[in-house]
Order: sequence, then structure tokens, then C-alpha cells
Amino acid sequence: MRIPHTISKNVVAAYRCSPETLLLPEEQGRTLRAEDASWDDDLIPDLKILALRTIVSTWKDNPILEDLPTCVDRDVLLETLPTDLPFELTIPRIEGEFYWERAAKDRWEYNNPSEHGNSWRRLYCERHLAEYLETLPASYFESQREECEKLMALVKNHIHVIRLRSLVPTKKQIKQAEENDELEEDIVHHIPMAVILPQFPNLTEIYLNFGMIYMNDGFEWRDFKFSLEDCLSLGEGIKASPKLKKFSLTRSNLDQPRVAAILQGMISNDNIEELDLSHCKLMDNGAYAVGEFLSSHQKLKILHLANNNIGPNGVAGIVYGLIKASSTALKHLDFRLNPLQIEGTHHICALLIRNKTLETLNISGCELGPEEGIALADVLSSGCVELETLSLDVSNNNFGFTEITNEQEKIKSILKVQHSSGLVY
Repeated sequence: MRIPHTISKNVVAAYRCSPETLLLPEEQGRTLRAEDASWDDDLIPDLKILALRTIVSTWKDNPILEDLPTCVDRDVLLETLPTDLPFELTIPRIEGEFYWERAAKDRWEYNNPSEHGNSWRRLYCERHLAEYLETLPASYFESQREECEKLMALVKNHIHVIRLRSLVPTKKQIKQAEENDELEEDIVHHIPMAVILPQFPNLTEIYLNFGMIYMNDGFEWRDFKFSLEDCLSLGEGIKASPKLKKFSLTRSNLDQPRVAAILQGMISNDNIEELDLSHCKLMDNGAYAVGEFLSSHQKLKILHLANNNIGPNGVAGIVYGLIKASSTALKHLDFRLNPLQIEGTHHICALLIRNKTLETLNISGCELGPEEGIALADVLSSGCVELETLSLDVSNNNFGFTEITNEQEKIKSILKVQHSSGLVY
């Protein structure tokens, strides 16, 4: 007996007899068992079922679904259609989530629809596109551009998040060396995001990583490099994505010229609310570029700059950008794993005094010592901080003292004041 997918498995389980119930004397002689799903296994199928099986076997040549007379017929079709049919046939014609759930589970071992708006159809489209872009050779993009544009046209309305774990760079140019030839720089390019990103009108989040995961042709450092042109193209793509709210580019060789090229395009997109540039190589010069961006972009709420080797000068640039802005919406600032030192701590203290929107500040693992801890404690207990609530993470810093001094008691009393003021640590 076929149990339609529209009936919850929990309902079926609730009506199924337990093993203990089947052992009861009253159950032994019962001839009618409505809960027995195998009662019709030996019966000849209905003519309608035979007709639907024929439709399924020829669906590739005659793709019909909405033309079927009843929703029951359509449900049977969705439950029996093969999941390896051509994508260009299925995506515009099949809206049923059950088919896309089957297709996703047949293709990938791990699936989490909650990461894709709880939609199996969207999950399949976003992962299918990501796999295509991750394996698309940049050297042959122009020759495959028409195919790429056809795929993007098919899935454009279902793409809200793009997650690219790796990108294939252009191949290394090999030519016969001659005595008078000058050594040319090996510039690494990737597929042009200025062409790809504007195709998706509903795009809200981008997670990007320049680098290779599978080293099929051997390991080369150039596989983890990317060019200034890549960043300019990425900035243009972000500029042309009006609904984009979150951008993440992590674990890369992103430095000052490259981040400046990206932010040059991003500055025109007023909808960006979250920016994650963690585990890159911004250093102080890159932080200056981010600070200049903050002085002009007033809707950014979350900024992650963890592990970028940003020192006191870089912190000064970011704090100056936040203070310079006529208004700022920044609520979350992540500075962890950067060598702030005492000068950087002073800039953080200035930010705490001048800023009125910050809710979360992470300066864990920033090589802060007793002097930096005392400076923070003095500011937080001074009464000059006007933040309504502040979650401050100062873990993994060496605030210990070599001697028992009055400063220890001072910090203890200050921590009590902070706790009573609603500050969270």
C-alpha cells in the first residue's frame, strides 16, 4: 500500500501496532489489518498507476506535471520520478519540495535545509550552482560563458546565498625561456564576479574563499593567490547586488590594495550590514582602508577583523573612521587575535567613550597585559561610557600581576561596578 509523502511519518508511526500489541490474543485472529502497508503487494496495480508509470518512463521526452488531472496523480509522479533527470527540465517545471528533497539526498550525503531558508528546492539550486562555480576553470571561462549564463538564468530566482569554498585559478603560462626574456610575474586570475553576481536579484549573502581544496594537479602556492583585478571585479559584483547584506572573505591573502579594491565597489551598496574579513593579511594599511570605508558607510552593523596582524596604527584608523562618521550603526566589533598593545588599547578606550551603539566587543587574544587591563578598567569605571549594554570578551590575555598591588583590588571593585551596570564579560 502506497503511503503518500503528504502524510507525516509520525502519523503513520502512531497508527502502527506495537510488537506487544500484536501478541495479544485479540490480535491473533484478526483478518482485516488497515495498518498493514503490504496488503496489496501481490495485487495487480490500478490502470491509473500503470499509466503514471508510463508517464514517468517517458517524462524526459514528454515532461508533464501540472497537466495531470488530480493532485494525487501529481504526488505519485513526484514520488516516482528519477532524480537524475536533466536539470534544465526539472527546475522550471517541478516546484514540489518532496522531489527536491529526494534529489538532494540522492546526490549529497549531508543536507541542512535550515541553511537554505528551509527550502529543499533552494538548497539544491544553491549547492548545484556552488559546485559548478567551484570547478569552473578561469582559463576557459569565456569559452564556457554561454553555458554558465544558461545555468544562472535557470536558478537566479532561487539563489539567496552563495558559498564558494574554493575557486580554480588560471593556469600557469608556460613558454620557452630565452636568454633575453625578462621574468614575467605570474598573475593569478579567477572567474569574474562582476559577470556572475549581478545575475541573482535575490542574493543576500556571499561566503568566499580564494584557494583550492583538492590538489589534483599537485600543490602550488599560486593556487591560493588572487589578483587585484579579481578584487575589482568582486567589488563591481557587490555594487550590482542591491539586496546583499552579508559579505565574507576569510582565510586569504587579502591585503591593503585588494581590500581597497573590494571596498571601492562595496561603498556604493548601502544594504551591507555584516562584513567578515577574518584570518587575512590586512595589517595596519588594510585597516586604514577599512576605517575609511566605515567613515562613509553608515549601515554596517557587524565587523569581523580577527587575526589580521592589525597593530596600534591600524586600530587607530578604524576607530578614527567610526568616530569620523556622522552616524554609525555598528553593534558588533571583533578584533580578536590582533596585537593591539597599549597604544591600541588606548584607541579602544576612546571608542568606548565616544561610541553609543556598540553592543559586542571582542579583544580576546590581543596580547594585552596588566597595563592594558588597568586602562580598560579605568575607562569602564569612569562613568564616561554611555553604552546601554556591552558584551566585552577579554579572554586569553595576560592581565596577571607579578606583585600584589592596590591595582588588583581596584580592578576587583571595578568589575563589581561593571557587573552591576549591566556589562557582560
